[in-house]
Amino acid sequence: MKVERRQSDAKHSCSAAAGHARAPFAIAQVFTLLFTLSSLAACAAAKPQALIFGEPVWTDGETSAYRVTNREGRIVGSAAYRVDKRDQEDGWTLLREITDAGVSEQATIEMQPAGFRPVYSHLVRSFGGGKQIVETLFEGAQVEIELTNRQGAKVYQRVQVPSDIRDERTLLLIMRALPLAQGYATRINSFLPIAGQMERVAIQVRRSESVTVPAGAFETWLVELKANDRTTKAWVAQAAPFPVVKFIDGRSQATFEMTGFEQLEQ
Repeated sequence: MKVERRQSDAKHSCSAAAGHARAPFAIAQVFTLLFTLSSLAACAAAKPQALIFGEPVWTDGETSAYRVTNREGRIVGSAAYRVDKRDQEDGWTLLREITDAGVSEQATIEMQPAGFRPVYSHLVRSFGGGKQIVETLFEGAQVEIELTNRQGAKVYQRVQVPSDIRDERTLLLIMRALPLAQGYATRINSFLPIAGQMERVAIQVRRSESVTVPAGAFETWLVELKANDRTTKAWVAQAAPFPVVKFIDGRSQATFEMTGFEQLEQ
């Protein structure tokens, strides 16, 4: 598989500012230091860009696997992701399986080919001998949800959402098709069917970091996804096909580290 480095047209003003901050301090440099602090503050709050996706960087049949550790660093489960090409409309299907502390979850999310908006999703969550099922149909600005609880009773819900909504569970996949670079920031409308909750997620590249996980060592972008009262952190490889090699879930605070990745040749 050919590996390429993603090229960035972004200006490296943040790095330049940091370089000035390391210069020897002198009275004559007070104004330079004040300018530096002001520049770094601007970098910390980058202006969001328009949400424009590039072509998919994943391929039909791509798989990735992770080990899951809790806040204390103890391994409590595993996760597996697979991306398949949909037979209809040339869209994509994301299959996600997570086992964490005795809870098993299998989710399937079908997406449109352009913009990766959701079409349909199905979730099965098993825990304590019970099972919960959530089936969701996305139709423009309307979402139809059917919830089956562990006793087998069904509850129906209809939710109005922005027409540009994305399924929250696909964000770590589809952000790989964004032009990630130093200082990049954007916003995206996200929806989680099991909670019936819509959120405005702020995505921002914080810095470049070297990361070592069971699958190897990678040069990555540290990306933050902020939504309401939580922040998910993701380390995205800077080399194509830009897999997410590590992330810390903003809800559970569990850490996912890549143990394997395979992308089939096309």
